[in-house]
Amino acid sequence: MKKSIVTIKWGEEFISEDVNILKRAVRDNSEDSFQFVCLTDNASGLDDDIVALPIPTAGLSQMPKSKGAWPKICLFHPSLCELFEQVLFLDIDTVICGNIDPFLQEPGEVLWLLSCGPRWKSFNSELPPQPATGVMSYNVSRHLNIFNNFAKDPNYAYNAFDIEQEFVGSTAIEIDYFDLEYVQSFKYHLRRQYLVDLFLPPQAPHEKSRMVAFHGYPRPRQVANIGKKWARFPRTGINRPTWLTDYWNLYSD
Repeated sequence: MKKSIVTIKWGEEFISEDVNILKRAVRDNSEDSFQFVCLTDNASGLDDDIVALPIPTAGLSQMPKSKGAWPKICLFHPSLCELFEQVLFLDIDTVICGNIDPFLQEPGEVLWLLSCGPRWKSFNSELPPQPATGVMSYNVSRHLNIFNNFAKDPNYAYNAFDIEQEFVGSTAIEIDYFDLEYVQSFKYHLRRQYLVDLFLPPQAPHEKSRMVAFHGYPRPRQVANIGKKWARFPRTGINRPTWLTDYWNLYSD
């Protein structure tokens, strides 16, 4: 079965162009064959070659709550087995900066995750990993227990875990983590320190990096949007990285 790169969009945090830009970037940075899928509650404005599907919620009384990114639990819905098997999931606010084919290797029985927390922030592989779902590689049929366990008692999950990635990491049968050097954090690794940002733009990704994660504020669109400040006090958000503005101009409508 064809490989699928999947993202998910609900509500109004992101617009269709954000999805289109991600799709265009992954097409340019892979030698592999795949379909690009967006699970969404609003497919308006998506490129014609994006497979737009409704977010699967059968078995739930309502869509999982948005705070804490709980709709991402639906990425493990049993109905998706009928549509695709091997998945590389990317958050919409992922910026592609290198070849992504290592992420498209067969994941086997393992749920491959991005590692967050101090290990990622310091790029210290000796620290214990913490699961993050901004980038995931998995075979859907091997990890249906994640959705099924959530569907049994969503309120338990909400009360026991602050955000969905903690639930996913706790529930998955087998997990492993991508190489630290493959994904950088804009906030942790590229954004300049307070006061330094008055004079210098955010740094460029290092040469081994394949992706930059913009987890939370700011989003890539905000940083690339010339004319508006993108940072919150005490940072200034007045200097923009050329590598990102060039990327945005290349792939935007």
